[in-house]
Parts: sequence; structure tokens; C-alpha cells
Amino acid sequence: MKTKHLILTGILAVSLAGVIITGCKKESTADTDATAAQDDANATFAIQDTKNSADGAAKGQATERPDHSYTCATWTWDSSATTDTLIISYPGTCVSPDGRTRKGDIIVYWPRGEGYFTNGSVITMTFKNYSFTNLGGTVISVTGTRSLTNTGKDSLGDYSWNFNANLTLNYSTGGSATWNSSRTNTLMQSGNFYYYSITGSASGTSKSGVGYTITISSPLIYAANWINYALYKTLPCYCIEAGQLTYTRTGKTYPLYLTYTSGLGKCNNTASATINGNTYNIYL
Repeated sequence: MKTKHLILTGILAVSLAGVIITGCKKESTADTDATAAQDDANATFAIQDTKNSADGAAKGQATERPDHSYTCATWTWDSSATTDTLIISYPGTCVSPDGRTRKGDIIVYWPRGEGYFTNGSVITMTFKNYSFTNLGGTVISVTGTRSLTNTGKDSLGDYSWNFNANLTLNYSTGGSATWNSSRTNTLMQSGNFYYYSITGSASGTSKSGVGYTITISSPLIYAANWINYALYKTLPCYCIEAGQLTYTRTGKTYPLYLTYTSGLGKCNNTASATINGNTYNIYL
């Protein structure tokens, strides 16, 4: 198996950048298009990032949060109707602890009097003029919706939520991508570490115009930052720590496999992509 290095700029946590730089000249027929993976990772980051901002609020524990929403955003509550509303507003001038600048509003709705752990509770999210920058300076604007339905505890006693999202990403460097995903988030615990085990699939069109479908072939592991901080004062991690995705891309002969390699409870921002037997080491 050939191993090469893939230098990806500007995407922290769960994202891939788009330009592949290798240590040797590649054949013109080589399949190196990781754009679909990049767009999926950007969308996944946007959803998990904004979910982190809203989860503690839905549970009523905003003061326990160590993340950017507590240091950079303003929070506006409205409980005057049958639906509780939270608007998390970013000014676009505050650089968050993770090095990103966020701008615009995240708007979260849930049934009045219900919370994150209420069985059957449906929490929805929309965006208004919302964007975030990657570490390379690209501004990624996000529009669309996300819903999270609490399905109660599974047979092992773990809480689970059904997750559905339909997003459009617009890049300041040009191009747009669509992303539609249906997943299950299960809250699990390993020692003093709480995490979400994420399964499911996604589909969309990358900013290069390539259609794709994605299957989570090994559960994605993402730290439940707000719980870990509340209980153990553990600093947040914004990357997927383990798991694998399989990408099937329209017009591409070979599937792309993306594997996150930090490991459970670690935050090394490492991953690898494999196309046609060629493995690319990812530096996130």
C-alpha cells in the first residue's frame, strides 16, 4: 500500500481541507478528489459545533460551558410562547478559544418546559446570517435546519437522539455545497469521559459539483464537552476522535475511506484518507 502525506489547511476539529499536496508527482489518472470529504467534514463540524453551543442551554446549564458560546456570544431567551426560543448571537469580531471567528445567529427552539433529556422532545435549529472561519481564513456561511429528537434510553440504558439536517455551505473562496444527513447520536460513558457515538449516513453535492453518499462504517466518537466540563472540568475537544466514513462519489471509480485516528478520549486532530489503496496521512 502506498502511503503519502496530505497537508490540509484551515480545518480544525472534524474537517478536511481541499488541496492535496504530496511528496511526489502523482499520476494524472490518480483519484485524489477529497472535496466531498471536505464538505461533509465542514458540515459535520458546523452541526456539532452549534449543537455544543445549544445543548447546555437546553438542559439549563449555560454557566457550566467552557466553549466559545460562553466567551464570545450573547444569549437571548424568549419563553413567552408555547415554544421556548434561544438566540445565540456572535458579533463577528471575537476570536474564540479554538481560533475561529463566528458571526450571526444560531436560533434554537424546543417545546416549552421540556429539555434535552425529555423523552420525545424535539429540538430544532436554524441559522440567520451565520458563518464561521476556518484557520486558513476562509469564511463558510451556513443555512438550513437541524432537528434532534430524544428517543429515550436504549436497551443498555444510554440516551439516544435521532438527528436530521439539511444544510447549504457557501465558501468565501468560491463554490457551495449541499449536505443532508440522518444520524443517531447515543450518549455513552467510558470512565470519566462522556461522548457521543454517532451512526448513520449523509448525501449531497460537493462544491466541485460531485454528488456523493456517505455511510458511517464505524461509529464516530465526539466528546460531550459540556457534560465533561460540568462534571470533571475537562477542557473541550472539537475534533472527531475515532470512527470511519465511506464515501461513494458520482463519476469516481474508487470509494474514499476517511478514518479518524486520535483515539477515544484523545484530541490529536489526526485522520487518514484512503483512495484506491493509497493512504494519505491527515494533519487537521
